[in-house]
Amino acid sequence: MLVRTALLVFWLAGACVARYDPLSVCGDWMIGGYKLVLSPLQGQNICNFSPTCSQFTKVAIRTQGFLPGVLIGADRLMRCNTFAWSYCDTYYTGAIIDGRMPDPVENHVAWRSRTDEPGALVSADPSSVSRLPSPVPPPPGPSLSFADFLYSSGEYSQAAAEYLRVRFTVGSPILSGYAGLMAGESYLRAEDFSGARRAFLDLKATPVLDPRSSFLDFRRYGVARTLFAEARYPETRTTLDSVVTTPLAQQARTLAGWTLFKQHQFAEGASALSTLQSALPTQQLATMDGRDIARRSRLASSLLSAIIPGAGQLYSGRAGDGAYSFLTVVGTGLVTWWFAAEHEAHDPSSVRVSIFGIITALFYAGNVYGANVAARDYNLFQERRYVQRADSLFNLLPLEPDYRSMLDSVAPDANTGKVESGKW
Repeated sequence: MLVRTALLVFWLAGACVARYDPLSVCGDWMIGGYKLVLSPLQGQNICNFSPTCSQFTKVAIRTQGFLPGVLIGADRLMRCNTFAWSYCDTYYTGAIIDGRMPDPVENHVAWRSRTDEPGALVSADPSSVSRLPSPVPPPPGPSLSFADFLYSSGEYSQAAAEYLRVRFTVGSPILSGYAGLMAGESYLRAEDFSGARRAFLDLKATPVLDPRSSFLDFRRYGVARTLFAEARYPETRTTLDSVVTTPLAQQARTLAGWTLFKQHQFAEGASALSTLQSALPTQQLATMDGRDIARRSRLASSLLSAIIPGAGQLYSGRAGDGAYSFLTVVGTGLVTWWFAAEHEAHDPSSVRVSIFGIITALFYAGNVYGANVAARDYNLFQERRYVQRADSLFNLLPLEPDYRSMLDSVAPDANTGKVESGKW
C-alpha cells in the first residue's frame, strides 16, 4: 500500500511538470478525438481566438504539464465567450489572424511575468543632415551630398550603401567617421538592426587623434540606441554608462531612464531622471514613480472567485468573463447536484455524478486560476498605459544625435567629399 501511494504521488507530481507523462498523452488523444469527431459538427470559425481552444489546451498540456495545462485550458473555454471581443487591444493585443484574436498560451501562465515593452527608434533627425533641393542623378563616384540626399528622402538602405562607399574612399578621418555614423543611422532607420550595430561597431578602426573626442561617444550612443530599438534594455544601459562627453552624457542618462520605464521599473526610472536639470518633460517624468497606477490584488481576485465564481474577473474589470465563469461553474454544479439527488432513479451507478462532478471541479479551479491571471493582466494593462504616457514625454526630448558638429572644421566637396580645409 505504501509503495502504491508513493508511486501515485510521483505520478501526480510528474503530471504537473512533465511533457509526455501518461496523463498528457491521454489528454492529447482526447483533444484529438474531439477535433476529429465533435469539432466538425460545430461549424467553422466558432472560436474567437488563435490558436483555437482545443489547440490552445493541447499546447498548454504539452508545455506546462497535464494539471496546469488543463486549468489553463478550462480558463480559456470560459474566456471564449460573446464578450471576448470587447477586450481586444486591451488584453488580447496583436494582429487579427483569420478573424481571430491572438491568444498564445504563454500569455496565460500565471507564474510568468510579462513586462518588457517593445523597443522604439531614437534616430538622427533628418534635418540634421544637408538636404538637396531637388533629385539629382547618382554621381560617378562616392558622394557625401548624394548620401545625405538619399537619407533625407527616406531611401535609408541606399543611403547606408552610399555612406559606406564614402567612408572607405575619402581620405579625411572626420568625413570617414561622419559617413560611418550616418551609415549606422541609415540602417537604424531602415530597421536593419544587425546592419546598424555592425556599422557603429566597425568604427573602432577609424583613426581618432584624441581618444576623449565625442566621436567615440557618438559611436557608443549609436550602438546603445540600436540595442534600445531591439528592446535589449539592460545591454542599452551598460553601453550608455561609457558615454561621458557633453551633451551626449545628458542624452545618455535620459535614454537610460527610458529603458527603466520600458521595463516597468518606474520608481528607478523616475529616480534616475530626478538628478537631471533639463526640460519640463524630464521634470514630469521624474515624478512618475508608478505609485499612482491603479492595481488589483491577484490574491484578492483569486479569493473572490473562490467564494463566488466570476467575482475575481469582475473585480479585475472583465465583467463578461466573470458572467460566463459564474454561469459555467453554477450550471455544471446544478447538473451534478441534480444527478446526485436523483441518482437512484436516473444514475444508479453514479457515473454521471462523477463525470459532471469532475467537470464542475475543473471549471471551478479554472475560474480561480483565471481570476488570478485577470488581475495580473489588469495590472499589466495599466502599466502599459503608464509607459505610453511616459513615451509621449520622452519623445518630446531631444535624444537624437547631431553629427553636424563634426563637420564644422571641414568643407566637403559636394560630389567627391574631399576635404578643402581643416583636419581632425
